[in-house]
Amino acid sequence: MQLTREADYAIRTLVELASRPHGEVVSLRRIATRQLVPLPYLKKIVRRLCAAGVVSTLRGRGGGVQLGPSAATLTLYRIIGIIEGRLALNRCLIRRGACPLERTCPAHPVWRHVQDVLIRELESVTLAGLVASRRERRPRQSTPLRKPALPAQSRVGRRTPAAGAAPGAGVVQG
Repeated sequence: MQLTREADYAIRTLVELASRPHGEVVSLRRIATRQLVPLPYLKKIVRRLCAAGVVSTLRGRGGGVQLGPSAATLTLYRIIGIIEGRLALNRCLIRRGACPLERTCPAHPVWRHVQDVLIRELESVTLAGLVASRRERRPRQSTPLRKPALPAQSRVGRRTPAAGAAPGAGVVQG
């Protein structure tokens, strides 16, 4: 099983929005740039999220997208469901009776168990939890180091040796 690119983009988009102050409107172009999502694809994803009531859009100058009021409590399972529909590891798990071998297939109970575990895990992760873990993982800002000073050059293209350097060290013939 592999998460679709569309679901991945939706999750990244929602994390981007949830990382901002509540109610902030963000342009789709900015989200697309920051999250490396093609803009036309992002528009399609936002339409689905909007139809599900997860985000709202504002048109015109200063327009964009913003999170809905209950978006922080969204789970990964719900987000994936909005984008992909019902999650099923195999067709036999979409609905009871979908497979004529359901009762006799030795793999069916295994698929059911794996799917149940996956759903429980996806339901345990909220958008707010993802934002919190993103903040914890973000590297701390440090004071940038100064670039070391370059040795002075004479007019003929020769470098003067640094103080205390061996004779001839650092000399560049020019």
